[in-house]
Amino acid sequence: MKVVCSYCHRLLRESPGEAIGVSHGMCPECDAYFAKLWGGLKLGEYLDLLPVPVMVVDGGGRVVAASERLADVLHRPRAELRGLRCGEAMACSRSRLPGGCGKAEHCRECTIRRTVDEVHETGHSVAGARAWVKTDAGRVPVTISARPAQGFVEVTLDEPEALAGALGGQAPPSRR
Repeated sequence: MKVVCSYCHRLLRESPGEAIGVSHGMCPECDAYFAKLWGGLKLGEYLDLLPVPVMVVDGGGRVVAASERLADVLHRPRAELRGLRCGEAMACSRSRLPGGCGKAEHCRECTIRRTVDEVHETGHSVAGARAWVKTDAGRVPVTISARPAQGFVEVTLDEPEALAGALGGQAPPSRR
C-alpha cells in the first residue's frame, strides 16, 4: 500500500506486501502550511475548545484537521484522520470499494458528501442533516451540521453516540 500526501501528492510511505492500493495522509510541509493558515492558535487546539466532535474538510472532502473528541468517537488517532476523505474517516465500508470514498455508485446519494459540497459551493450553513454511514457493523444513523470556514467546511457530528458505538469509540458527554 502506498500512502501519499492528499495535497502535494508526495509519497509518504510504502508498505510492500500489505494491502494493494493508495491511501492518503498529509506530509509535514502541508501540515505546517495548514497550521499557519489558521493563525496563532493551531487549528486542532481551536477545535478541541469546541464541545462537540468536529472536523474541518477541504472542498474535496478531505480532513484538514479534527478535534480530539472526534478522534475518540471514531476510535482513531487524530493524526491518522488528516488527509482522509469523510467516509474513510468515519469507517464507511463503501470507502474501501474501487475508487474509494466519493467514487462508488452509492456516494452520489451520500448526505455527508452532498452537505459538504453544498456548504463549500454556496457558503451557506446546513444544520441537522440526517445521514447513514454504512460501517462493518451495519447502517449507522448520524446527524451532522456544516458551516463555511475560510474556504473550508467545518463538519460537526451532532449525535455521535451511534457511530461511536459501532466503531468502538467513546461518545462525548451529552450536551443536553
